[in-house]
Amino acid sequence: MKTINLRLSELRKRKKTTQQEVADAIGVSYQTVSKWETQASMPDITVLPELAEYFGVTTDQLLGLKPLDGEVYAPEMSGTREYWGNRIDYLARTRDSFWNVDYLEFLIQKVWKIDQPVNVLDCGCGIGKLGLLMMPLLPEGSTYTGIDFSENLIEYGKKLFVGQNLNAALRCTNVYDYPAKNKYDLVICQAVLRHLDTPIRFLEKMIEFGNSGALIVCVDVNREFENNGLYVDGMDYEELCRHEGLQKKWQTELHMQGRDYASGIRIAHHMRKLGLEKIEVRVQDKAEFISPQLEDYEEQKQNFLAYNGWDAKLTSKDREAVISSFLARGASRKEAEEYCDRNRKITEFFAEHPDASYTFARAMLISFGRKV
Repeated sequence: MKTINLRLSELRKRKKTTQQEVADAIGVSYQTVSKWETQASMPDITVLPELAEYFGVTTDQLLGLKPLDGEVYAPEMSGTREYWGNRIDYLARTRDSFWNVDYLEFLIQKVWKIDQPVNVLDCGCGIGKLGLLMMPLLPEGSTYTGIDFSENLIEYGKKLFVGQNLNAALRCTNVYDYPAKNKYDLVICQAVLRHLDTPIRFLEKMIEFGNSGALIVCVDVNREFENNGLYVDGMDYEELCRHEGLQKKWQTELHMQGRDYASGIRIAHHMRKLGLEKIEVRVQDKAEFISPQLEDYEEQKQNFLAYNGWDAKLTSKDREAVISSFLARGASRKEAEEYCDRNRKITEFFAEHPDASYTFARAMLISFGRKV
């Protein structure tokens, strides 16, 4: 019963028929059909093929194990202005955990060898957290420009730069509409490409903004790595790593809308095809080991839970919406429910163990190359 979601009510409304008409066709009472719709009881297994034939669907579709024909694929909205305009708290709470400052300093000084002032453009800057981190590490005289299409994020970010004594500016504009060409020495984006339907076009614009010899840098996760990078002490590591339904979801999103869950690991190849030279890929060294011995343990833990959406339980309605989304993306209902159950178990574990400790490694990839 756990993996069954009898879609009788939806099918009846699609067919524009009444409970009595369904009952007459199947040979039961309308009260029985009503109980089936509310799942107070379930049809006998011998009745299922007859119900499926009546509605012109498969038994799996009737039972909610596969999406109904004609169900519209609803695109993920994480590449839109509206989505990010409401994510200020999420960005403010999570972006500080992306870097070890000494590693970013190592990249700037030893790998990229930046020893003269540079003009930096941060594409999809959000609230400008990367700029606040980078600017003190760059040579004196460097400038930072952050652009993002969300006015809410830009206005919030401007407040963070007040009193920082940095040569920085945040501008609300779409990267695709930004007019600057051949102007910047370093063009960078962080945790942007995996949310976009057109990541290669975004990269083309980044390259366009750079002057001759400009360094183009893309920092992003590979979702496969990220979903294998969590260990919670006291939980089953093998279960934490399982994500078969997510894999199908990602692959469908890539096929249907171009949203690439593996942008982090593919981007260097896109850079090569777009003509960049001296391309390298580094793996960010940041891994979080969080335990109660840390002074800011509670803050870091809550930020981590917010990053993953494990700070609150899903309502029944929200859970069913997640499952429907997975079904429309090629996952089985069993896989979708396992995904929801896994997240529920993590949420409950942290709620029941206020002193829980964990290790989380995003294994974020840093791809960079030079514009000819």
